[in-house]
Amino acid sequence: MIIANWKMNGTRRSVATWIEAVTSNINVKNINPCIFCPPTCYLEYARRLIDENGSSIEIGSQIVNYSFEDESLTGGISTTMLKDLGIKYILVGHSEQRNFLNESKNVITKKIEEALDDELSVIYCIGEDIDTKNKNETHLFLSEQLDVLAQLQPTHEDKLRSITVAYEPIWAIGSGLNAEKDYIVKTHEFIKKYINDHLEWGRLDIYPAVLYGGSVNLGNCEEIISSTDVDGLLIGGASLNSETFSKIYNLS
Repeated sequence: MIIANWKMNGTRRSVATWIEAVTSNINVKNINPCIFCPPTCYLEYARRLIDENGSSIEIGSQIVNYSFEDESLTGGISTTMLKDLGIKYILVGHSEQRNFLNESKNVITKKIEEALDDELSVIYCIGEDIDTKNKNETHLFLSEQLDVLAQLQPTHEDKLRSITVAYEPIWAIGSGLNAEKDYIVKTHEFIKKYINDHLEWGRLDIYPAVLYGGSVNLGNCEEIISSTDVDGLLIGGASLNSETFSKIYNLS
């Protein structure tokens, strides 16, 4: 799974140009879905262009909202709305949403549950800040974020296969800093082992893919994806350029 996360970037023109170029340039692999996450205002437009061009690109939403006690949220977008637009994937728990919008673990859990109920695939983002890393507390920090998945109601067990984990060290997002391969490998190994041992998903024969994100670019993508424990990439700034993204996809 290779994901282009555009964040708060783009125009209708750049969305159309990107979809056309990537559709023409990537070597489609069924085991490696290509997912495009444009800004929310361009979701329907991107979905229509992809359908019209018969493209294999899938669409993901960068955000989804949850309203407590059935209260409507001005400006919000629900899982039901996303499903109605033909959106298949959603990002949940991204560090920027946690930090700037103060998303709590309870809200994140509710978002995941609603997404699973509406048969959407969840890309659950986790990652540590630089202070946590420097204190050698990365595994403890990530384990607390992964414990959110343990809060999902039992009725969702049959839908847990729709969850992918994306590890994005906060200190590497948009900073130009890169985690060393050994650090990435050990962290991905920990994530998979924790899910298997502590969440007991292994007994359900569920082994979610774990993606890496954090200043992924054309220069480091091959080394990162070469690890057997890295199952895909979540790409930010480098995904804005269709040629760069296509090359990264084809190298993965």
